[in-house]
Amino acid sequence: MPADDQPTLRVIQSGVATFFGRPMRDVTDLSVPVHGAAVKAAIAGIPWDEGNAGRNGANYGPRSFRDASSWFLGYNCQEDYDLWDLLPTVDVGDVPIMPPNAARTMDLIADHVEAVRRQGVFPLSVGGNHSLAIGAARGAARTVGRMGYLSIDAHLDTAVDWDGETLGSGCPTIRAAEIDNVDPKNVVVFGIHGWLNPRDQVESARDLGIGWYGQQQIDERGLDECLEEAIARATDGVDGLYVSLDMDSIDASAFPGTGTPEPGGFTAKQALHIARRLGRTAPVAADLVELAPVYDLSGISARLACGLAMELLSGVAGK
Repeated sequence: MPADDQPTLRVIQSGVATFFGRPMRDVTDLSVPVHGAAVKAAIAGIPWDEGNAGRNGANYGPRSFRDASSWFLGYNCQEDYDLWDLLPTVDVGDVPIMPPNAARTMDLIADHVEAVRRQGVFPLSVGGNHSLAIGAARGAARTVGRMGYLSIDAHLDTAVDWDGETLGSGCPTIRAAEIDNVDPKNVVVFGIHGWLNPRDQVESARDLGIGWYGQQQIDERGLDECLEEAIARATDGVDGLYVSLDMDSIDASAFPGTGTPEPGGFTAKQALHIARRLGRTAPVAADLVELAPVYDLSGISARLACGLAMELLSGVAGK
């Protein structure tokens, strides 16, 4: 009997740490069922932290996430469903990265996301700094007609380059807008705040037609109204949506374990709400980025990251 067909009762700290205790699979063949059901979602770690503008350490994010996820069960007692029954999910290990070579790493990430998508499975990438979304969005875009891109972030990430370097953590939004089948008008950033959004990035977003929502606007108009508008803009006329959730969008008091913490962001409860709503858009792929556990306090950031993944995947499952 395969290991993942054994009884699901487990001791929290026992066994090999996989994402939420899910069975391992080879990304090249996701046809092997889970408890007799076809695989619908695959979680991969991307321990990438090169080209980082803030504090280093996000390359340890996937390992920290895996360890913290042992505290999470698939059953939602408030809504009476088991996520893993609705959305059979596997851990496909870590995408190989090449620290000296950002361009090659982006290609490897793109190939991974495309390979998962081509098998009819939803890819969720856990990072890792935000520049990994450059490769992941490119891979997702290969599998759809016209694609939108919605980023939840404290920062615009619309730097044209950093002294000629185009694959840094301040560049994923603008690189997404440059993908051939992505119209910049379908690129939206939600949650901008803090003092790390330079004028040149505001101007580049404006020049390309990239939309963004700041925390002041969200507070004045209301979270749900602004979020629905952002989703409508990102999905207008597209065949699929890529979702990127940079966890530095969350207030630093709730998510200190990140490279560029900002005060004044989303509360933990708001972030969980946003993640569920994003999942309900049926995205073609998604990422959770900027978990840097060396700055975490008692593991609260890693556990919140796991909660966000559960809410996102619940939305994907139709809950």
